[in-house]
Amino acid sequence: MTRDNELPPLEQISPVAQFLKQDVVAAGILLFSALGALILANSPLREWYNDLWHIELGFAVGHFELSQSLHHWVNDGLMSIFFFLVGLEIKRELLVGELASVRKALLPGAAAIGGMLFPALIYALCNLGEESVRGWGIPMATDIAFAAGCMALVKTRVPPALPVFLIALAIVDDLGSVVTIALFYTDQIAMRPLFFGGFLVLVSFGLSRLGVRYTFPYVVLGCIVWFAFLKSGVHATIAGVLLAFSIPPDARYETPHFSGRLSTLLYRFSEAEDYKNPLLVNARQQSLIRSILRECHHVEAPLQRIEHALHPFCVFFVMPLFAFANSGVTLDFSSLIQDFASPVAIGVILGLLLGKQVGIMLFSWLAIKLKLADLPDGVRWSHVYGLSWLAAIGFTMALFINELAFPQSGHGYATGDAASEAVRHLAQAKLGIFTASLIAGVVGVLALRWVGRKETYDHEPS
Repeated sequence: MTRDNELPPLEQISPVAQFLKQDVVAAGILLFSALGALILANSPLREWYNDLWHIELGFAVGHFELSQSLHHWVNDGLMSIFFFLVGLEIKRELLVGELASVRKALLPGAAAIGGMLFPALIYALCNLGEESVRGWGIPMATDIAFAAGCMALVKTRVPPALPVFLIALAIVDDLGSVVTIALFYTDQIAMRPLFFGGFLVLVSFGLSRLGVRYTFPYVVLGCIVWFAFLKSGVHATIAGVLLAFSIPPDARYETPHFSGRLSTLLYRFSEAEDYKNPLLVNARQQSLIRSILRECHHVEAPLQRIEHALHPFCVFFVMPLFAFANSGVTLDFSSLIQDFASPVAIGVILGLLLGKQVGIMLFSWLAIKLKLADLPDGVRWSHVYGLSWLAAIGFTMALFINELAFPQSGHGYATGDAASEAVRHLAQAKLGIFTASLIAGVVGVLALRWVGRKETYDHEPS
């Protein structure tokens, strides 16, 4: 029998769970996956690496058949789950977070808009008149995982409001990327499956309005909507975002009711105690335990519950696997300088490194100068400048848009002779993304450490 002094603490967190909660760990795993792909693509195993992603996987049920390459399953399938999580995060921020009011949302919103417009403009100017100009969306986005990981390295040197500002900016950035993909990187729309998928999204919203808070109906609808969008020509990841906005954001009842109901159940549990056999709960207590678990389920909104469940899966599996599948570029050292000097690589590098700084600083200054917003508590312009460097870490979303901008097969751009050109542009953009993201991360961390060299801040544990 366990003695009182042997009882574990109420809020015990395992060392592994505590380790995995760190933003630096998520960024490190992502970086390791990307480097692993880059090494394999330039090693004797490069043929195995390239052939791996062309393996066809699928299933058939009666006349229904779906078969895609492993690369497409990662980019169109698993990344839809990631975009679903992005949608949940955007909805949460719009409801109760840093984007919940116009005043709070204006500064990160303005900074994000500037940080999208200027990179796209710089890339377009570098590639004006070229087929590669269609890659203008590549340097627009900020990688939340890498940016948050770098911010965590200097967490004690920056005011607590700065990481919040960065996350809010990156979320608005993600929303802009989703709109960009939907409007500008979608070809040959088939209206019938699109209308069918759109109707099912409305059904999902209807279930939410009717108070359906069980996960299973939304999972079934999500799978069908994903397939409908896939067949429509609209990128399947858009289905993930739309469905996320239909997930109920409210619990069955509010927390004060939970406290009262739980207290009643715990009182009944104590009354049912069998002191003759304290090692095992009795039948009455078993029933009360089930009731307590149901109460815990009902007090948590489906939006929060699903986001909490998906976050580790996306951060530690989906994003690293995506990075591993899309970061492999074979470096031809005889033409490496030429590739770096290409309009595509220069456009991506300048778009991220210069465009993000100019856009974020200028639009933030305008928002404050026009008295539409204020700098967060304790944040100075030098902090915003350091943040603008971290926002230039494009990586995951940049690689994703790169795949859409320069598809190697299956779209009008990549047919016949244009296919080899698309492959070349794809590799050049990857070089630009890697280079810019690495420089942005290093300079951003050093800049923020320098700004806060004489300051120390206490951050509440997350």
